[in-house]
Amino acid sequence: MTITHYPKNQSRDGEEEEEELSHECKELLLSLPKEKGWRTSHLYKYQGFWCQASEIQSIISFQRHFQASETDVVLATIPKSGTTWLKALAFAIVNRKRFPMSNNNHPLLTSNPHDLVPFFEYKLYDKHPS
Repeated sequence: MTITHYPKNQSRDGEEEEEELSHECKELLLSLPKEKGWRTSHLYKYQGFWCQASEIQSIISFQRHFQASETDVVLATIPKSGTTWLKALAFAIVNRKRFPMSNNNHPLLTSNPHDLVPFFEYKLYDKHPS
């Protein structure tokens, strides 16, 4: 499975396009503590973490719709703790029969581990309204 990165839509002044957010998410943002952001205009404190508005919508969607199956493997990490390395290891282990390390066409040789093992909130639930 290939996942392509598409930059978020931004307005001329660099602010995140809020019309992509659901009405429910916009209403929730009004009630959350907020601070000036560095990649977007604001960060909002949601469930104990500082998040971008679009991340909050994705988190809500994930929490409502995700149904784990018996064969799922979920990796949970905090930022700057070796997430990329862990994703590469997990991908190699889970796919070791499909892509032996001796294979010169192993996906880890040509793809970023974040594309092979996507984030729920950034890739899988980012376009699904809550």
